Amino acid sequence: MSNWIDKFKILAISTHKQHIIVADRDNLFEYLELRKAFENEGYAIIVSKTDLDVRVQFELQVRESVNRFLIVAPANYRPLPDLEMQVHFQSVGLAQLFLNLDAKAIKGLSFNALSLLSNIKHYDKLSYDKSVKFLLENLYSVDFDILTKSKAKERILNALITVLLEKNGVNNAVVDFLTGFSKPYFPGLISKGLTKTNLLKFIQEQWELFVESKSPLLDFNEALLNRSLGYLFAFEYLKPVKVLPANYESFHKALKIGVYVDEHGQNDNELEGLIEYLKQQLELIEDIADQWFKTIQILSNAKIRYLISKNSDLKDRYSQLENAFNNRFQRFIENTYGSLFSLSGVRKPVVVSRILEHIKAKPAKKKALLVIDCMSYWQWTLLSNALANAGVEYSSNASLAFIPTITAWSRQAIFKGEKPDLNDDNSKESKMFESFWLRQGAPAYQIHYQKFSVNEPLSAKDISDDVTLLGLVCNDLDNIMHGSILGNDHLKVSTEQWIEKSGIVKLILDFKVQGFEIYITADHGNVEAKGVKNLNLEEKVGSLSRSKRHLHFTSERLLENFKTLNPSLPVGTRGFSVYLKNDEAFTLKNKQVITHGGSHFWEVIVPFISI
Repeated sequence: MSNWIDKFKILAISTHKQHIIVADRDNLFEYLELRKAFENEGYAIIVSKTDLDVRVQFELQVRESVNRFLIVAPANYRPLPDLEMQVHFQSVGLAQLFLNLDAKAIKGLSFNALSLLSNIKHYDKLSYDKSVKFLLENLYSVDFDILTKSKAKERILNALITVLLEKNGVNNAVVDFLTGFSKPYFPGLISKGLTKTNLLKFIQEQWELFVESKSPLLDFNEALLNRSLGYLFAFEYLKPVKVLPANYESFHKALKIGVYVDEHGQNDNELEGLIEYLKQQLELIEDIADQWFKTIQILSNAKIRYLISKNSDLKDRYSQLENAFNNRFQRFIENTYGSLFSLSGVRKPVVVSRILEHIKAKPAKKKALLVIDCMSYWQWTLLSNALANAGVEYSSNASLAFIPTITAWSRQAIFKGEKPDLNDDNSKESKMFESFWLRQGAPAYQIHYQKFSVNEPLSAKDISDDVTLLGLVCNDLDNIMHGSILGNDHLKVSTEQWIEKSGIVKLILDFKVQGFEIYITADHGNVEAKGVKNLNLEEKVGSLSRSKRHLHFTSERLLENFKTLNPSLPVGTRGFSVYLKNDEAFTLKNKQVITHGGSHFWEVIVPFISI
């Protein structure tokens, strides 16, 4: 629980009065996490926009009720004496929760930003300006001591990129401060308004001038700035500029992501730039899920370019980098994965068992969850390109599959909304999906689950107008994956053919037209692996389930026996299961297969997309 939410609860909850009225001085109940915290305490929440509505709602719903209610009142509300006798009243705002920071300076920050702030110890009461500076230093890592000492323009621009583009939750106070601070250095940009769009347009123009040596305002060779520039090109905020072959080699390796020689060679130029950017990120990435969720998007873009490339040297460099990232990812799994299941899914579902909780918290009247079995993040990138070409706007994020990454458990976790029963499979996922929503109070006739495929297509018209909670499963990519005997090159082509022939883009568009908010995910991904060995009878004894990447035993003794027989295998363990961490498989030595069940990042990090 966030520290500031705990403080809010202490202020608001009474030990002797059933109902609460809170004058919400800073619109804090707009944060879903705060609402959820009070709902978990047993309160039904009513939001009233006027003082009169507070009275009306109290008389109609609250006064005679045996249930507990919390009425969210306007900022300046004060109850009349007769009402105050009936309820516990508190006027709560940021000033009560963050005693040493100026409330106006922190109003409008994201939930995550407020949560970080509440855990930073500071003891001096700060003015408005000092509070904003405190935010920039502690939330956005802006070091004012070095900002203007040398290369001021470059370092200030890097700070603007960090705050407006790389971080989440900037508020008006921060934007206003940066506007005033930056104006002497970038008057043209500031005159148009300091927005994300204007900043990107300005950087694109300056980059083109820099590439063409036409007196740009900025030196993009400055170390901090070229790192941020790599971020902008990696996430495709900026477009690379065409250069002559002789000029291409003159660019610093970190800047090559922003230039290309010709359309034919552009793929390799972009791959080289992405490799250099990813090498930087490999040194910086921590055991933080959000960092991995951003990095997987860049790895996916690089993966697709790797599959297209014919440059063997470049492909080798990418393969080595991918292996290095996976080694680092295994440390993240060992250090952090187990603790993530306790995190709330209201803001974002870090693990797939929290996806339904996340969807439940969304206000949309009609919601559809589409689970594409075995879709890795790079395959989603192919689908996302098709959706973008069709004019579909989406928000990309990710979630972590259940490990071992097998359908029986990870898809069960999605549709159950909690950790799976390891003695069960996913055959009851339709009932699990229905049971989850019934527990939330949804009527059965509004809930529907259905599978579809290329051979058994689905039309949006087939779904009743009464349905508001829709669960869909498509197994096509899993079937395609198991049939891809020529590796990821074959799988890429087959995925593109599936996108075209399945009509998946049209189906998504049709559900959008019908008013559904659509969420797309996968139960797990897949990885191209090489056989390390076929398992013999002694090694398989006592295994309740097994795949080419995992075994699940009946007891710890049998699991330890397997590890004793295979001391050199890089395996992880969870419960009575062992799974492979790298790109190996339990099959004929050196045989190439595409499969799943282990903890490679391509298997574990799955897309979570909102449309």
